Amino acid sequence: MKTPRELLLERHRTAQSKLDAIRREALASVEKVVPERSSISLRDVMRSLRWHLVGMSAIWLFVLVLHLNTNPGPQMMATIPPAKMPPPQVIMVSVRENRRQLAEMMDAGPPATEHHEPFLPKPRSEWRGETLTA
Repeated sequence: MKTPRELLLERHRTAQSKLDAIRREALASVEKVVPERSSISLRDVMRSLRWHLVGMSAIWLFVLVLHLNTNPGPQMMATIPPAKMPPPQVIMVSVRENRRQLAEMMDAGPPATEHHEPFLPKPRSEWRGETLTA
């Protein structure tokens, strides 16, 4: 007795040559559709990056504008007359004093406060549940 697989193979054995011909035709048509240009040009790369480049350019322009607006260093130095500038020795003494005060503040512990006992909840036996009825 033949299995169902053997019966199907015998029945469709004649179709194999027709299927091979169809496969050859399909492969021949696919080979003709090969793209002419397979290399990627610089223009294609730039086109794919254009929105990213626009965004990054906008961010850099924003940073540049912020940098130009927040650099008042030379302008401030120009407004202070040289006669009123303290000598470097005075500046160094004030810096040392500032550092000493900061070190003093950092070494000091937290201020002494009153000692509070922690909140301990009451036992459940003393708790009364209240229910509201409408």
